[in-house]
Amino acid sequence: MNSRLALFAFGTLMDPDVLGIVARQDPATLVREAASVADHARRWVLDDHYPVLVPSPGQHTVGLIIRGLQEEAMSRIEFFEGDEFTLRTLFVENAAGDREEVCYFADNQRQSISTEEWLLEQWQAATKAQTLPRVERYMRCYGKMTTTEADAYW
Repeated sequence: MNSRLALFAFGTLMDPDVLGIVARQDPATLVREAASVADHARRWVLDDHYPVLVPSPGQHTVGLIIRGLQEEAMSRIEFFEGDEFTLRTLFVENAAGDREEVCYFADNQRQSISTEEWLLEQWQAATKAQTLPRVERYMRCYGKMTTTEADAYW
């Protein structure tokens, strides 16, 4: 994986508070840019609060390209994403309208997926308040235990 690639966030990491807790990097050092990925849809994971990106011809998903992530921040994000996701690449359309290869966290197909679209604004209104303390508790496990061990603190 090319560590110089930017990260495409399409779920809870688009929220500045979640990104701040997880990455623990000065937000002034990050560039967040709107982007979209064609032929993909964002869907809720059943019985959970986060989305996955699934192939869906003819649809597109808006997210964020996050640039400037330091190595430690990226390691923290990988811990946060856990065993449910694998870092892969895909092409997105950036804010300038150019096609760009970026990293993203691909679903490992270990969970059941809803047909309902996941929307950031809906998540923020309905779930964010209950999720932030869980994110903080989980991220306190970073560097102290594996993601499998840390899941007990989620």
